[in-house]
Amino acid sequence: MLKTLRQSFMLRCTSMTNMLIHAIRSLPLLNKVLHNDLYAADGFKVLAFIFVLMFEFVTTFIGKLAYVGLMVALPLLPLQDEMYYSNSQLFVHILLLLTLVGGVLSNKLIRPNDYALNLLRMDARRYTVANYLYYLLRVVIGFLPFTLIFGLIAKVPVWLCLLLPFSIAGCKVLFSALSLRCNTRFGYIFDESKANKFTLPFVLVLLFLTYFLPLNDFALPLPVSAGLMLAMIPAGLLCWKYVANYGEYKEINQRVLRNKADMMDKAKKKPQQMQANRISADATITSSRKGFEYLNELFIKRHRNILWKQTTIILIGAAFLLALLCMLIIRKPDTGKTINRGIIAGLNVLPFGMYLINRGLSFTQALFMNCDHSLLTYPFYKKPKSILALFRIRLREIMKINAAPAVLIGFGLVLLLVMTGGVEQPIYYAVMFISPIAMSMFFSVHYLTIYYLLQPYTAGSEIKSPLYKFITGITYGCCYFLMQMKLPTLAFGLVCIAFCVIYCIVACILVYKFAAKTFKLRSE
Repeated sequence: MLKTLRQSFMLRCTSMTNMLIHAIRSLPLLNKVLHNDLYAADGFKVLAFIFVLMFEFVTTFIGKLAYVGLMVALPLLPLQDEMYYSNSQLFVHILLLLTLVGGVLSNKLIRPNDYALNLLRMDARRYTVANYLYYLLRVVIGFLPFTLIFGLIAKVPVWLCLLLPFSIAGCKVLFSALSLRCNTRFGYIFDESKANKFTLPFVLVLLFLTYFLPLNDFALPLPVSAGLMLAMIPAGLLCWKYVANYGEYKEINQRVLRNKADMMDKAKKKPQQMQANRISADATITSSRKGFEYLNELFIKRHRNILWKQTTIILIGAAFLLALLCMLIIRKPDTGKTINRGIIAGLNVLPFGMYLINRGLSFTQALFMNCDHSLLTYPFYKKPKSILALFRIRLREIMKINAAPAVLIGFGLVLLLVMTGGVEQPIYYAVMFISPIAMSMFFSVHYLTIYYLLQPYTAGSEIKSPLYKFITGITYGCCYFLMQMKLPTLAFGLVCIAFCVIYCIVACILVYKFAAKTFKLRSE
């Protein structure tokens, strides 16, 4: 068992090493300097091993902290002064029902690896059981400090706080055994990577009961909820023998691998099919402009449904929300102070919100699939003058698309501030209005820049650039991280505006210097 686990871990390290090297070699300035022999460098193997260890450590604790802190402990704050039961009773009540949800949606029993099972011919049962045992160990270790900390804050007995992680692990083993039994009887294994007609109603009902019952002055008595949690420990131990000795892991893993391959093939074809259905086929569409302006205007008109439909929906939704808030302030003036404080203190949420509504990614995807995909095969289209001319035109268009909701959001924030009593420093109004517009400029330039500098798509419209995926992931991570921070509102707004302006200038300079060399069809 330990040998199988060690082999699985080394395989993950090797995969991480190859991904890291491939991402580094994808950089415009390093792709000609670094060669394939870099894959055999011992230094990168050590670096990847350290990176995997850090990743395992972080994922063991960070996710559990967010889970217990946000979903279990945080709901206690608004309820503790109004309800008729203790915090400890509510804490265990919520944790019990969420543990049942996690048993279905986050179990990680069947996680097949094509290289391990098909290329290395590892024993499917040993591979599955070893990795699942490692996962359960991480569950116990990751939950233990946070059930102890938050449990003690909620005045849960210490001995119960120490046993709760083992109860969570036992619940997962119990549901794994039920899933395997279901496979034996009906030939169906519950795939926790997606909800289905069996698990979705169960999960929705449990989530409803988790938070709805406390709002209506009811929570399971502490002896009942604690007893059910503790009962999962012996239940998990009894079910472990069945899970460890199950004999059909090979068939299940192969079936899951085939299903994932089919889903990936469908996912690759779906964007092209969806976009093809949304492109206008009206032959009367034309333009009076010349050169690349003519090409761009035809593209915008034919793809208006792709480029502007989501923006129109966002505009309507933002206007509706603004109207509701204005009506609430007029009808209940007492809510004005709360809204005013929320707007001023919540500016750090704005980057994440602008990230969600920006259309940069869909714009560049439409550009490649329906324009650059074909035109990059012509020599004239790859000339520096042509690339830079089109970049300027496209940057103007994506800025217009993203600026529409940004202006409405900025205007709405200023209007709400005025209606709720305003602020002492007038500069707040300028910051609130300019910040969303500056952020929309940032995302417009950001996505178009990495598209031109990395060009992640192959001729088959597949994203093959690990660096592109990494940068888009980091973009999301930074926006989410800013949302979690408590920063001075005025300073944060001014820094954001300055950063967006500087980034736009630097990004455009990089495109002008390197896009002529990097903007091309990928061969791999």
